[in-house]
Amino acid sequence: MTKPYGDPEKARVLVVGHDPRLQSSDTAAEYAFFADYFFRTAPRSGPEKRKYGLAASVFHMVASLTCGRVEPDEVLLTNLCNQSLPHAPKRKTVLIPETAARVGVSQIAGLVSNSTIKVVLAMSQQVNYWLRALEYCDADPIFVKEAKPKQVGVDHAPPYYEPQKPKAFLRVCGQALESPGEFVVVPVLHVKQWPLNPRMSAYEPCVSLAERNVSQLLIS
Repeated sequence: MTKPYGDPEKARVLVVGHDPRLQSSDTAAEYAFFADYFFRTAPRSGPEKRKYGLAASVFHMVASLTCGRVEPDEVLLTNLCNQSLPHAPKRKTVLIPETAARVGVSQIAGLVSNSTIKVVLAMSQQVNYWLRALEYCDADPIFVKEAKPKQVGVDHAPPYYEPQKPKAFLRVCGQALESPGEFVVVPVLHVKQWPLNPRMSAYEPCVSLAERNVSQLLIS
């Protein structure tokens, strides 16, 4: 079981990822996003370098989205699913089952309870689907309908996530969503899509919106 990384009593931003394993590896991170590697000397090669790279990418993304207002030790990281899931077929996205998503939502609620967190950065379309479908933040019925997993993927062995509408995330990415606590959820692309490449240019307005919303929330 992968553990969250960071201090809830000091963190201002919570980053919620997807699941604990690299896409093509059976290695499960001890801490979400291998975040502890960021505070070590950078490895020069091999798997350790890739783990460090993932951790560094997350902290760099947070720095960018917060316009440098948040230090690395003010970030708390976890996943919606912190248990290892069966790898998805090639070029598919692993499915987070509803039972695991419910556990994840409960764990997130525990992390932010009585914490100093002001912003939750929720990565990826599937994570945001579950947060809304399970009523953790403002529901958008159209997004929930379009992002719902297709049954063909749910029933596949191993299962995979394929939404009813592939680009449903454009509808909500970057928005500021009300939640049960004194914080706001902002949907963002997964760190694997960061920084944006030309094929992701449709999301440029979403990134700008996320930066504006996050900055405003941190200074309010």
